[in-house]
Amino acid sequence: MLLYLDSCCYNRPFDDLSQIRVRLEAEAMEWILEQSGVGRFKIVTSDYLILELMRNPSPDKRANSLAMTEYAGVHVPVLESVAFRAAQIESLGITSYDALHIAAAEAAGCEFLVTTDDGLLKKFQQHQSQFMITLLNPIDLVSLP
Repeated sequence: MLLYLDSCCYNRPFDDLSQIRVRLEAEAMEWILEQSGVGRFKIVTSDYLILELMRNPSPDKRANSLAMTEYAGVHVPVLESVAFRAAQIESLGITSYDALHIAAAEAAGCEFLVTTDDGLLKKFQQHQSQFMITLLNPIDLVSLP
């Protein structure tokens, strides 16, 4: 199963883990990475994801989140087709980086894009029929059979 993890997911383990939801999402991310190591998932990254992660102002968080992308087995480069699809997705009220992540995930043939961004998940629910992919929270992925 191909998964695209957005920047929120890569940053989640370095957020304030005193909040139960944040801690559970961080643990779910750890599980996802472990499962990718045993072949249950194949993780997809993109040039867009790397660019966004590199913008993190905290050098430690930036280095740690970028290191986690090494679990990826597939990488989507900058492509005109991805940019075109992202523009379509942005027209639904989705931010540019989120649209690029969704478009890259679709281009790679991912089944799921995993995010901790509630606003993005809400937009996805409103326009679900417009996507070739399913968006879900890491905790929801853990719950799948």
